[in-house]
Amino acid sequence: MTEVRNTASRPNRHAPALLAAGLLILAGPVDAATSEDPDWPCVQRKVPEISAGMVWAGPPVEALKGAWQDDAEISRLAATLAARRTEIEAAKAAVADFAAGLGADKNERLTLLFAATLDIVNEERASIISGIGRYTRRQQALADKIGRLAGDLSALPASDAAKREELEQQRLWDIRIYEDRERSLTYICEQPVLLEQRVFALAREIMNHLE
Repeated sequence: MTEVRNTASRPNRHAPALLAAGLLILAGPVDAATSEDPDWPCVQRKVPEISAGMVWAGPPVEALKGAWQDDAEISRLAATLAARRTEIEAAKAAVADFAAGLGADKNERLTLLFAATLDIVNEERASIISGIGRYTRRQQALADKIGRLAGDLSALPASDAAKREELEQQRLWDIRIYEDRERSLTYICEQPVLLEQRVFALAREIMNHLE
């Protein structure tokens, strides 16, 4: 029978750093923000990358960036953990199963797993952030077009009814598209933060199995 270890009362040497990281995640990325970006439309401040120090209090991982890519087992598991389609409880269970099968190199393997998961999450997050920038530029271009159409309408004589109707219909259509996109902004802006929360939860789970 596999022995089940009770860790509920065991002091967690990572607790202070975990608490600090947890407060950072709950507060959002504001305090860790870099410079202002005119293409960033979100209430949340822009944090281009999740650093290990934001979420991890285990062994150093800086030298492990990319080192996991030749490790098939770590690569597969990290991809599963990082995938948003994987429920977080299922991801935690996968970490526990992985940790249970490790030997003397347990800490090294778990640390490499975290480094791999962080790399994959950061790659996806960077893609989302880049997409938000493109979204903002498209919105600005559409707003400029709507402004030009309004100016063209003002310049047209009242007698040119057909042209005025054409421009007005185009302007109203573009306004509708602009407003529909704006309503999606809250959801879009939440995605980088949700990834921060996910990698924090995974880091905490991995650290729980360090010895």
